[in-house]
Amino acid sequence: MNPTPRIFLMLLAATLLFHTTLNYMEGNIEEFETVPLPPKKIRKISTLNPTIQVNAKEKNSWMLVEFTSGKTLKVPEAETGKLNQANWDLGFSRTKIISNGGKTNPSGNTGIINLGPVNFDGVKTIPETGYVQDDRSLGNLINKELAGWYNYRTRTHNIESKRNVYALKLNNGTFMKMRILNYYCGQKDQDCRSMMCSREEAACLTIEYVLAEPGSQTFPDTRLANNTQSVEKIID
Repeated sequence: MNPTPRIFLMLLAATLLFHTTLNYMEGNIEEFETVPLPPKKIRKISTLNPTIQVNAKEKNSWMLVEFTSGKTLKVPEAETGKLNQANWDLGFSRTKIISNGGKTNPSGNTGIINLGPVNFDGVKTIPETGYVQDDRSLGNLINKELAGWYNYRTRTHNIESKRNVYALKLNNGTFMKMRILNYYCGQKDQDCRSMMCSREEAACLTIEYVLAEPGSQTFPDTRLANNTQSVEKIID
């Protein structure tokens, strides 16, 4: 049997169905326009832990942070000799992060371990060894554990934190865990996936952290820790 007539009838039926659908939509277009799109699925992070926002906008300066006191100090990059004259743990300049130890300050004690994209509150045990101090690479100060803390999106030229968790041995010998939640001042990192966020909005790093008690080998339960704020914060 010649299949041509059957194929012709099938195409004719499909064409009639297509035109019928178009005619229906044309007569009821308002119904289609007012049907809401499904809500965008956004992964939110809820935290009761302390957060600090670090202003690291100045490219030629380091914003030094001492986490146990929450104090910050700005030091021009040309005056790196002052890095060994203050008590600090991490220094920030745009996307660059240094620590108070190693090549940055041989008399400093800060070291870092990148634990990866693990559950922040699930990190209870403080690592005993493996803390990495700063080194030099191509003339620049760098800590290899922190060097890859973000993704760079070539389409929008924006920065997005990987939200890895880091264990730190601070300059005063106590321990801390932290993760970088956001890089922009007025925008969320994920909002900058589809639009270009300006340099003026960049380099306001929001950091979540928990300090261990001196001498302790575990991080405190965030629900009971003395350094836990009572207000829950939602980070998109």
